[in-house]
Amino acid sequence: MSYFPLPLDAYAEFKALFDRSYASGPSPLPTPNPTKSFWTHPGLSRDWPYDSNDPEGCKRINPYASEGSEGHLTSEADVVIIGGGITGVSVALELGRLVREEKTGPGLKVVILEARDFCSGATGRNGGHLTAAISHNYSSLAKLYSPEEVRRCFALEEHTTTAILSLIEKYGWADYVDLVEGGHCVLLFSEREAREAKEDWKKAIEAGVTTKDQVQWLTTEETKQEYGASYPMYRTGGHNLWPLKLVTRMFELARDGGSGNKQETETVEANSKDAIPLPAPNNLVGGMRKLFSNFLPSQQSNPTNQNTNTKTDSNNNQRPDAPDAYQLILHTHTAVHSVHPNEEDPSSFRWSVHTPRGNIKAKHIVYATNAYTSHLLPHLSGPDGIVPVRGQAVAIRAKVGYTDEGWKGEGDHKGLSRSGWSGNEGFEYWFPRPHPKSVHQHQPDHQKLDGDKDPNDGLKRPLIILGGARETLKDGGYGMYETDDSVLDPGASRGLRVFLGHVFPGKFPSMDGRDEGQSTDGVEVEWSGIMGFTKSGDPFVSPSDVQLLRRSFAHSYKGGTSQRRKWRRNKGTVHCCRLYGSWYAAGLWMRRSTGIAYLEGYLSS
Repeated sequence: MSYFPLPLDAYAEFKALFDRSYASGPSPLPTPNPTKSFWTHPGLSRDWPYDSNDPEGCKRINPYASEGSEGHLTSEADVVIIGGGITGVSVALELGRLVREEKTGPGLKVVILEARDFCSGATGRNGGHLTAAISHNYSSLAKLYSPEEVRRCFALEEHTTTAILSLIEKYGWADYVDLVEGGHCVLLFSEREAREAKEDWKKAIEAGVTTKDQVQWLTTEETKQEYGASYPMYRTGGHNLWPLKLVTRMFELARDGGSGNKQETETVEANSKDAIPLPAPNNLVGGMRKLFSNFLPSQQSNPTNQNTNTKTDSNNNQRPDAPDAYQLILHTHTAVHSVHPNEEDPSSFRWSVHTPRGNIKAKHIVYATNAYTSHLLPHLSGPDGIVPVRGQAVAIRAKVGYTDEGWKGEGDHKGLSRSGWSGNEGFEYWFPRPHPKSVHQHQPDHQKLDGDKDPNDGLKRPLIILGGARETLKDGGYGMYETDDSVLDPGASRGLRVFLGHVFPGKFPSMDGRDEGQSTDGVEVEWSGIMGFTKSGDPFVSPSDVQLLRRSFAHSYKGGTSQRRKWRRNKGTVHCCRLYGSWYAAGLWMRRSTGIAYLEGYLSS
């Protein structure tokens, strides 16, 4: 392999830091002024439809950004969910489904608390991929777990990806969330990476985890001819989408309930995995009845402050509260400083949630707090708990357009496909976005794209979402224990700028030999975000910790986009997949006696 501008084969060194590094203390609260990501502020890019009343696009793209941030704070709730990303919203969605299925039963009042704008944490700052691993990391998993557990792990990932796509299809969200089925390509930049990928694939086939036709291998010459990169690779199925938009629709579905002829509990089978049984029911966040049955009020109990009055949403559209009395309330910009046992009326409300706006009494608490979990649960700080890790991403403009739109070019100037990509053990991940529905409308002249007079005039150059370059910070710890997403790391910034131009010569701006400050780098938006990692990459499941805490919590995790998520020491499943450049759980089921991890977490009565 020839010179490469970023460190290669660095993941083992990063993983070893969990045995050598220590946190200075619990995580702080999220930074109040984070960098602006493309997903939350798309108007920062050059081809987003311009609106003088919303130049950064944040009002149009995130209608619930400041929902419930002013005025009265809810004082009592059956369930308080701390965290307004995909984890917290998934819990709210599933609770609503369970309540609505019990049409004759009492209702439930659920409150989501978010420290900043709605969905502005890791869910609103990641890579935008929805891709199930086919065989990646099989050899490492096989050293730790039984063949059946490893097979179930891969089957579950495929199942969850399929289930999320089914939800999108069922409610007609594909166009809104910019869903693209372009497949996923994995570039193999080092001989070691290529060798291990091939070994994983062969062993996965022998174990019945995958089949030969699910992976297509390309030589260096074939990759060069088709894509313009001089490295071997393999490609599988895969999708990408707009994370914030997906969670927005999930929140609305949780709040208002769904409609249609299909049943909410319909089973979604994982392709080619029928021989590996999964616990039923297998809906998107399915099987939660066994988990959340202690959250749901009994037939004799009354829901907290049941309200069936007509309200308006953030767009001032009238909507009736769910007639089955599931009430979902969102309070953004309401950081939780602490949670304590409620001493005033513990028989009615076990917990008191403390915020700067006042306190909320709650019967149950769900922590969906990702890398910030140790702020509220200090025992989870340090390398044996949940480690905050800062990542970085850019939206960078390509120099060529899409071949399927008629882009004319040969060699290094050949157009782009719609594929999502990753490489370098998952440190880098990227995909070309669909064009905005309308470009250049009411847009100032200085924001027009470059190259209007070239032979491909009229064909747009897509924006690429690229994350990674943490391996450039290995002297500084790969971003470990960094919790401030209001800053950018200069080393990662340069790494992201040189990467695509080096891998795909001629298709992206090249920073080789140029100063970082030049406008020719193609970067239009750049941001950072805080992920949560664990030493093992596993969700935490510990009955002793559940009994000790006597609380319920769920917090998202990420062991790196290249790592497989596993679920161990239980008889159930956790629905995990590589979603948006991070690993998230769509739902899970397991025996109550064992506890439950919703991503990583515990749930108890």
